[in-house]
Amino acid sequence: MHKKEERLHQILSTTIAILTEQGAEKLSMRMVAKHANISLSNLQYYYKDKDLLFIATVEFYFESCKKELTQAIKLLTENSVPDKDTFLEKVLSMLLIDSKSSHQTLMFQEIWTLAARNKDLQHAVEAYYKTYCLWMINLVSKFCRKPDDVVNFLIPFVEGYTIVHNVIPLTKEKVITMMLRIISIVDE
Repeated sequence: MHKKEERLHQILSTTIAILTEQGAEKLSMRMVAKHANISLSNLQYYYKDKDLLFIATVEFYFESCKKELTQAIKLLTENSVPDKDTFLEKVLSMLLIDSKSSHQTLMFQEIWTLAARNKDLQHAVEAYYKTYCLWMINLVSKFCRKPDDVVNFLIPFVEGYTIVHNVIPLTKEKVITMMLRIISIVDE
């Protein structure tokens, strides 16, 4: 990694840490600079204002989530190609985040809150989800006959699950079993 890339990684990682620990309301450019061990003017060289920093942070975060999921799926399919249900069960197990204190859950909540108040950030989030949907369609197309239908069901459910998992009466395992049955119907 080049020095500039390292600096950007440090700034964005610091911003993510502050967002998940303290929330967007308490985050300031000065705080990010302090925690990243750089001057405020150096931070502003890379990101003119907090809105640009938030957009870059969201894009960086989403890209790191996609890389993490890609790596996990690569490990899953490395030794052998699993059958459809095994593959979907493992993917659902990774995607259904069921910890209220989860770093991912907290970050996604902050992202959606920020996007609701910032049109540029909302466009960045929408662009990510469009790319994510296409990526997921390509991924499940290896196992499903109707990957568009499966992904159109899967993504909204997974996103909603992170919010309401602690109030629904089913365990994560039972939700996965139910979703596998529904996906088999959707994929007929």
